[in-house]
Amino acid sequence: MPDLVALLTELIAGLWSAVQEPRLWFVFAVSVVGGVVRGYSGFGGALIVVPLAAMAMGPKVAVPMFYLFDLGSATPYGYKALPKCRWSQVWPMLAGHILMLPAGAWVLTNMPAEGVRWAMAGTVFLMLILLVSGWRYQGRPTPPASFGVGTVAGLMGSSTGMSGPPVIAYWLGQKDNAAIIRTNIMAYYALSSTATDVLMWWKGLFTWQVVIYAVVIWPGYALGLWGGAKLFGKSSERVFRISAYVLILISAVISLPLMDRFLVR
Repeated sequence: MPDLVALLTELIAGLWSAVQEPRLWFVFAVSVVGGVVRGYSGFGGALIVVPLAAMAMGPKVAVPMFYLFDLGSATPYGYKALPKCRWSQVWPMLAGHILMLPAGAWVLTNMPAEGVRWAMAGTVFLMLILLVSGWRYQGRPTPPASFGVGTVAGLMGSSTGMSGPPVIAYWLGQKDNAAIIRTNIMAYYALSSTATDVLMWWKGLFTWQVVIYAVVIWPGYALGLWGGAKLFGKSSERVFRISAYVLILISAVISLPLMDRFLVR
């Protein structure tokens, strides 16, 4: 019991200290916006939140923090898709993803923060180009191809927090039933995100600071997800997607390391 009391006391003290940090409320506001975009369209949450959070807090805090509060917000929805997904298509990509997780975690923990932030910005710009252009992989999904896409996604996900570009370009180009494709993507992301969370815990990336920040920011992201889902079908999808693209672009530009000199940190 004394240990529990000490833990709760430390948690309360950590929360009180965290809520007095202006940068935390900046990331909170960004996470609400990212949650709305993710809840409405199914994409874009990490593309908006992670680069700006990395600008404010550094990649080693931003990436594990996002995975932690995403685990308590969006990931559970993906588990509902597991019974309906096509495992023969999901497993090869998931295997490739898990294989490359340690390499991505090494990049996150050992590369200079500025280099990781440049990689994040490049990932966001790549994703935005894919989304706007509509380009998709048109070949037939095979286990080797899915495995290869998974390795790239795993490396990008654990190093920058954004594994979307290769997966979106690969899977959304398939001619399978749209509902099946969506189910596969949801199941894949639920499992791959959980695997990434396990690795980050094992690597010690879920520090007390990361946990405190995630606890504070989680309600904002969850509220955004709920609001985005409620907006679906009540507004023009074209207008919303254009707005999402603009927000992603703004996030990418602002988060560039060369912009630091113009921004108040």
